[in-house]
Amino acid sequence: MKRGALLLLLVGCGARNPAPTAAPTPSGSLEAFAADSIAGLLITRAFNADVALQEPDSLYVEDAEIIANGEPRADAPRIAGIGVDGKIQMGSSRITVTGNFVFGSVEYRWLPHTVGESASEGRATFVLGRTKSGAWRILHLHSSTPPVETIRPARPDSTEHTGRY
Repeated sequence: MKRGALLLLLVGCGARNPAPTAAPTPSGSLEAFAADSIAGLLITRAFNADVALQEPDSLYVEDAEIIANGEPRADAPRIAGIGVDGKIQMGSSRITVTGNFVFGSVEYRWLPHTVGESASEGRATFVLGRTKSGAWRILHLHSSTPPVETIRPARPDSTEHTGRY
């Protein structure tokens, strides 16, 4: 079929089924976008508060569960691997919005201002919820840093087999 005929056929099909006057918006897309943006903002504010050793209680629900490297934390820094002062670099993240909850994970790196102090890397997973008043708050935050590498004893050389087990 030639281009002109195909275009005419498409235009003709459209004439029988007129387009709606306003394009439909997928249900909940604006709410999901807003929740995703708010989640990013809350998590960034939580990291920044930890670097400044501030208590950002307005970011968390009263009984939020905060775990850092397997231990509960109530005071700043609440996120594993974060030290006093320094800078946070956010890495890869995944955020999912479902109704009144947002959950996800983010990779991060803390870079100290002090010369000689080591940088640290970590991963945080979180759950946020919308309160009855409509405000978004952190319900759960779990963060961890990789364990410090330990030196393992060398394995015996296989060429020096003594014949005993």
